[in-house]
Amino acid sequence: MKEALCEAFCGDLKLTDVPVGYAVTTTFRRDDGDSIAFYIVRDKTRPGSYRIEDDGTTIPFLEAAGVDFGTETRSDAFSTLLDSHGVEFDEDEMLLHTGVMREADLPRAAMRFLSLMLRINDFLLLTKDRVASTFKEDAAARIIEAMDGKAIVLQDVPVSPRLSDTVPDMVIRAPNRVPVAVFFGSSPQRVNDAIFLQMQALYEVHEDVQVIALLERENVIGHDLRRRAANRLAALPIYRGDEPTAIGRIEREAIGSGQETRH
Repeated sequence: MKEALCEAFCGDLKLTDVPVGYAVTTTFRRDDGDSIAFYIVRDKTRPGSYRIEDDGTTIPFLEAAGVDFGTETRSDAFSTLLDSHGVEFDEDEMLLHTGVMREADLPRAAMRFLSLMLRINDFLLLTKDRVASTFKEDAAARIIEAMDGKAIVLQDVPVSPRLSDTVPDMVIRAPNRVPVAVFFGSSPQRVNDAIFLQMQALYEVHEDVQVIALLERENVIGHDLRRRAANRLAALPIYRGDEPTAIGRIEREAIGSGQETRH
């Protein structure tokens, strides 16, 4: 099991034996700086069967930060998110968990559970009061202009049906080239999303996708996350102060030099 999980996550997790099964700590972090972690819990009644669950603090943390899951809109969005990832919420124990599964199904299920944990953080991003930024609009307009007549640019759509859990800000499709997914990195969350999509494409669905996180500024993310992103993504350009070069880096990844083709 350990080998299969480590292969699925490409070294982005630490697996520790605990009395109930395994504690899984990932290199992804939520807004308070804590690592995103979960447990693989043995089913005592069915040998060789497990379920995945969080530590019971995910939803209380969000509620303490101001997320109100009691509103109809937020409640419906939460239920839809759970259903799409095959996860249930135990209101009595405040626990997120999957159903019981065989050991062979754990790597894929763990990947989807991590996707859920990353998506849940979006509720916090929507709740916080933030100063309006033109970064996304400015960058999107420059990319569309640079790709005019050279590639098709789609906004806020999945790269493919099998990679629908994490939606990039842009998908660039040029003839005879691997599609490029662009995330506007105005927060650590979006950079984590970019890393997760690249990891899922490579190790779960095995699709050719180049993922880029365009940082608004260098200090948007910390050193550790920047190192992980630089080592895993196709590019990590910085926008503010060097806009033409940053857009040019995305353009080269999307359409190449004119001599590179998709294999």
